Amino acid sequence: MDEVSVMGKEIRRLTLALALVCSGLSVVFFHGRFQEIGMGIILGALTGIIGFSMIINMSNRIELYGNPKRKGTASYVTRYLIYASIFAIAAYKGVHIAALLVGFLLHKGAILIYVVLHRKED
Repeated sequence: MDEVSVMGKEIRRLTLALALVCSGLSVVFFHGRFQEIGMGIILGALTGIIGFSMIINMSNRIELYGNPKRKGTASYVTRYLIYASIFAIAAYKGVHIAALLVGFLLHKGAILIYVVLHRKED
């Protein structure tokens, strides 16, 4: 397994661990609202993982020749349409938007944790 695959796998695991911890805390602090809050956190984290995977796939497939700007823009637009669709459907089903955003930001937090844990000091 190459370095990028190992990094991606570890970041995904960190994201899921953070999502499960925060979702569990939401059960404790927001009694009876797991479907709104807990599921929102989990869905937001999974949305972050989907976007992260799309970015990795796009960066692995982008060509040096041809029109990489066009392919990058198309990938960017597609990714944000998927984000919007997931968030809209979840909100329609009663999931709290703030919980979705917290879950989404947990993925960003997992990336920061990974960077701190694996930084190389001079």
